[in-house]
Amino acid sequence: MQFFRKYTWQVSVLLSLTAGGMLYGCQFAYSNGAGGTSVKSTSTAPWQHDASAQLPAKPVRGALPGFWKHWGDGKGELTGYKGKVSRYGQLRDATAALVYVTETMDRRKWIKDDSVRSPYRVPVLKLNYALKFQTGIYPYSVLTSVFTAVGKWREESFPPVKVTLTAQEWCGHIFHGIWPGQDDVVSKVFSYFASEGEQAERIKTGKGALYEDALMIQLRELDGAFAGGKDWSGSLIPSLWTTRKAHRALRPVQATIARKQSLLGTQKVHHFTLKYKGVLRDFYVERGGDHRLLRWTSSDGEDMRLQKTKRLAYWGLSGPGGKSYRKQIGLK
Repeated sequence: MQFFRKYTWQVSVLLSLTAGGMLYGCQFAYSNGAGGTSVKSTSTAPWQHDASAQLPAKPVRGALPGFWKHWGDGKGELTGYKGKVSRYGQLRDATAALVYVTETMDRRKWIKDDSVRSPYRVPVLKLNYALKFQTGIYPYSVLTSVFTAVGKWREESFPPVKVTLTAQEWCGHIFHGIWPGQDDVVSKVFSYFASEGEQAERIKTGKGALYEDALMIQLRELDGAFAGGKDWSGSLIPSLWTTRKAHRALRPVQATIARKQSLLGTQKVHHFTLKYKGVLRDFYVERGGDHRLLRWTSSDGEDMRLQKTKRLAYWGLSGPGGKSYRKQIGLK
């Protein structure tokens, strides 16, 4: 954070030269959610916030028995997906990898630190969602990282403490990060376009708000039933990628999540349906086993399906021979 305060002008120039987003021909108008456009000055942007206060001092309880027996094996769970995503009004062939792994973070900064000790040591379950697809001549690469505190710190297990998104394509790239609190969220954006610029704001969410980006962890029910096994309704922060594609300001919406037992082919699944403000998304999670996310779909035509899963210490497979392991998760 000291870097950003000291070198705000230099960072602005660098991002202006290298970053971008696009709607048509690398141009868009940024909607503030009220039907207009917004150009926001952030010369007094609140770069710092009290990260340590984002969670209570202690969780209501730790993870349920069995969680660490599976997730404390020193490996990550890697799953490959293939299907379609929507961009610029057309469906595109896409691949995705969901990488789940436990880490230790320092709650004063929400940065990975294996050596940090109590009371600042917080175990998290991290999800890296890597999405790739092609639009005409140029490719998209989108990475969403979700960091959720292990155990029951709030009403729902695995509350997110940090979510970041980077999106790269041939017009440029952007960064968007959020740091959820008890009843608000700090949001920081770095973008090429003047209509977005460099932004930092604190957004009121109300207590009990959920985050769409964290649902790919919470709906797996790795630490007890989501919403106590019932349907859910309340305030939701839309996913950063959904917000990015719509070029809208990040704001809470009223949402519902309905659940039912169903079949995906012959496999028994928990079927969750998320609805909010013109968006309909379905998540299919296997009953029993590792509770993997088998498929997700969206009302815009998105449809991604699981290929293969493997538990690997993937960070040690960066050499030439490591490429062969991609076949084990169904990716080229």
